[in-house]
Amino acid sequence: MSCIFMFVKTQGLKKYYNYIQWLSLDVVLGACAGLYFFQHLLELSFTPVVYVLMALAVWGIYTFDHLMDARNIQGRASSARHLFHQVNFNTLLIWLVLVVITAVILAFDFIKFSHLMTFGMLLGTVIIGNIVFMKFFGKKVSILKEITTAAFYTAGITLVPMIRFTNEGIPRVFWYFAFGYFLMAWFNLLLLAYMDYDSDSRDEMGSIVSVLGVPMTHSLLTGLMWVELVYLVGMFFVLGSFYYIYLIILAIMFLIHVSAFLRGKRSKEAVRRQIDASYLLPFVLFLVA
Repeated sequence: MSCIFMFVKTQGLKKYYNYIQWLSLDVVLGACAGLYFFQHLLELSFTPVVYVLMALAVWGIYTFDHLMDARNIQGRASSARHLFHQVNFNTLLIWLVLVVITAVILAFDFIKFSHLMTFGMLLGTVIIGNIVFMKFFGKKVSILKEITTAAFYTAGITLVPMIRFTNEGIPRVFWYFAFGYFLMAWFNLLLLAYMDYDSDSRDEMGSIVSVLGVPMTHSLLTGLMWVELVYLVGMFFVLGSFYYIYLIILAIMFLIHVSAFLRGKRSKEAVRRQIDASYLLPFVLFLVA
C-alpha cells in the first residue's frame, strides 16, 4: 500500500514539475539566481522590484519564443513543451500580454527614465528581434541560435550590475565570471539541442545540430567542456581567495552539466531537470554574510 502511495505521490510531483518546466518557471528562477550571484559578487544591493522585472522579462521572452515555435510547427508538436504551448496557445498569449503590460508599468513606476530603463528596453528589443530573425530565416542561421541565446542570457543577468558601475568602471573580476557564465550557458544550450535533435527534426525546427550533425556537435560539446574546465581551474590561480566561494559555486554548476553530458543514456527529462536545477545553486549565497 505504501508503495502505491509513493508512486502516486511521485507521479503527482512529476506532473507539477512538468508544468514548471513547460512554463519556463525553472528558467525564471535560474535567471534570478544568476542575477543574485553577480549582485553578491560585486557587493551590491537591489530592490525586490528588480527581481520581479527580471522574472517578468525572462518569462515573457521565453514564452514568446515557445509560442512562435508552437505556431510554426506544422501539425502536432513532437516535444511536450511545444505541444503544451500549442494546446494552450490562446491562454498563454493572453498571459503574455498581461505580463508585458505589468512589466512596463512597473518599469516606468519604479525605474522611470534611467540608464537601466534605456539599456533594459534596448536589450529586450534586440533579444526579441533576434528571436524573430531566427524564426524568419530558419535553418539558414540556426547555427547561431545557441551561442547568441547564451550571450543574451548572460547579458540579461548581468545588465543591472553593469549599469551600477557605469560611472566607476566595471571591476575586472566581473568579466571573468561573466565569461565563465556565458561558456556554461552555451554548453547548456548545445547539450539541450543535442538531446532534442530527434524531436526538432520531426518538427522541422533548426538548431546547430541540424547544421553540424550529431557527431560534430558531440565533439563541439567535448571541446567546450574542456575549455570551461581549464578556464575555471585557471581562475583559481588568477583570483584571490575572497572569490573562491563564487568559483566553487560556478564549478559545481558546470560539473553538474558535465555529469549530465557524460552519462548519455539517461532520459532527456532527467538530464533537463538536472542541469536546470544547477542554475539555482547561487541562492546558497543567501547563507553567506
